[in-house]
Amino acid sequence: ENIKEYLEKFSPDILMMQEIKTEDINFPYNEFKTLKYESYVFGQKSYNGVAFLSKSKIENIKNDFIKDKLKQSRIITGEIIVDKKKIKLINIYVPNGNPVDTKKYEYKKNWLASFIKKVKKELTLNSNLIISGDFNIIPEESDVYDYKRYENDALFRLEIRKKYRELINLGFN
Repeated sequence: ENIKEYLEKFSPDILMMQEIKTEDINFPYNEFKTLKYESYVFGQKSYNGVAFLSKSKIENIKNDFIKDKLKQSRIITGEIIVDKKKIKLINIYVPNGNPVDTKKYEYKKNWLASFIKKVKKELTLNSNLIISGDFNIIPEESDVYDYKRYENDALFRLEIRKKYRELINLGFN
């Protein structure tokens, strides 16, 4: 209901959602269709999952932007044409990575490394990329109320923040 209210109030052309926590088959396609939105979903039971809601058709929908060793639903991509330019949309849900010094943290580091490598390659093919999503990263101390609480958290670890900065330095803002 919150998403429907948001769509009705703000009427965005495209909405990128993360952590939808449902399989594709259970996604409320028809409810969004009544609001004139097409749904593009890469869901997963109980957790993860990403989706686009769009007023216009998104072409070339894919969910294999990177090879996810755990086969989690964390990336959906698609393409739109704006002013005769192809724009690639990349909607991500980066792993949380907590607790640190566990397999979950290693998964986050490897996931980010694979993602950045693939983005670099994609930029050689098309510089028109929009990346949006839940990064599960606190880039700066000022991005959170009390950064000291996150000093040993995967969201604020220096090596993770450096990966985020590496992505931003590819020309994103």
